[in-house]
Amino acid sequence: MTKWIVLLLVSTTFGFSAFTQTKDADQIKQIFDNVLTNHEAYENLRYLCTSAPGRLIGSEESIIAQKYMKEYFEKSGADKVYFQEFNSPAWKCDSASVFILSENGQQTLLATDALGPSPATSKDGIKAEVIEVMGLKDVEALGRDKIEGKIVFYNRPWDPTFIRTFGGYSDAVDQRAQGPAKAAEFGAVGAIVRSVTNAMDHYPHTGSTHYTDQKIPAVAIATLDADLLSQSLKNNPNLKVHLFIDAEDIEQTNTYNLIAEITGTEKPEEIIVVAGHIDAWHNTPGAHDDGAGCVQAADVLRVFKELKIENKRTIRAVMYMDEELYQSGGNAYADEVGKSGEKHLFAMEADGGGFTPRMFTIKASNGVVEQISSFQPLLQAYGIDEIKAGWGGVDIGPLHEYGIPLIGYGTDSQRYFDMHHSPNDTFDQINFRELQLGSGCMASLIYLIDKYGLE
Repeated sequence: MTKWIVLLLVSTTFGFSAFTQTKDADQIKQIFDNVLTNHEAYENLRYLCTSAPGRLIGSEESIIAQKYMKEYFEKSGADKVYFQEFNSPAWKCDSASVFILSENGQQTLLATDALGPSPATSKDGIKAEVIEVMGLKDVEALGRDKIEGKIVFYNRPWDPTFIRTFGGYSDAVDQRAQGPAKAAEFGAVGAIVRSVTNAMDHYPHTGSTHYTDQKIPAVAIATLDADLLSQSLKNNPNLKVHLFIDAEDIEQTNTYNLIAEITGTEKPEEIIVVAGHIDAWHNTPGAHDDGAGCVQAADVLRVFKELKIENKRTIRAVMYMDEELYQSGGNAYADEVGKSGEKHLFAMEADGGGFTPRMFTIKASNGVVEQISSFQPLLQAYGIDEIKAGWGGVDIGPLHEYGIPLIGYGTDSQRYFDMHHSPNDTFDQINFRELQLGSGCMASLIYLIDKYGLE
């Protein structure tokens, strides 16, 4: 082969590549032009937050939310819309409170929410002395003699030196996740946990706690209230509190994931999942966690339909139920995939809030990570600084068992845990442009992977 033929081939290849990239860049710009001028996702989120807050599995609000989104998908022209039914345990909380009892008979109410799935107290509640600890190891070191009959107060603050806030959350969350069970192991009658947040305010942040053999009532209190309780204990080490929870376990409830699809033109049997979880804790409108992820996933389907992008593969939006308590929706979906043998190209999840786009993280083979990472330059102008190996997501996590690549959409998380699992996670905390940029990034990456496939 002469050098002129080689040069011609190189020139032709380069020209084709440049043309393809330009065409892709043009399509991606159309996607962002569309999402930044369309308010459907934003208005869907407004509805979820104002008409169906507290969308915990088994609640009336969770069904209202699913039915609303089902109607939206049907009106927006999805090719298939249906419920995937399953059964799961559930939990309901009506109220929770903690009062500091002073020696002169005064009571000071602390900002409180029950942890799920805490058992209820008796109607009279629990009055007991409080022992403050900074972690699970402190409980073990104190032993049964000093723990039994008391309420354990976990008060280790969030470490603010973590730059990635998910690192700070992971570092502190063991107190909430395992703390009540550890306290019960040593004879405690209840547990109080400092809210897992770096924000200093009066918003209690709930979340799940994992019991083993024995369940004791457990609550979270706001960070400022935790400081107040700690100072009160310094002033009076024999201080008592009055803890009350009105809650109940629901042995079995019938619920469902919501699924909507636009059928692929060339390989309809290959499925791309884009997902969020529609449930939210009992104390919150769930704007960032995870109403935002749901309406962004729905917006991806709208964008493909509205711009008439001919997706080769079937794109399936999944509104998962029950990420917060038992993860039953994610497991039910994966079980069905295992039974049916459906082929999934990949699954994408958005559960990091509707903030400014920052990255995509991928749980897959090195080759798949490298292939998807090659699209990053096309998305950099829209906020995606990194596409790298990492986390996929809680709901799509069980799909990894079937070798399905997982992609997590990542945002600027600095403010996420100010609101996470709290009454502060409200619709007014949503910025329209940030929310829509997320829809655009998700739709664009799905467009690129659908077009070029995965090896």
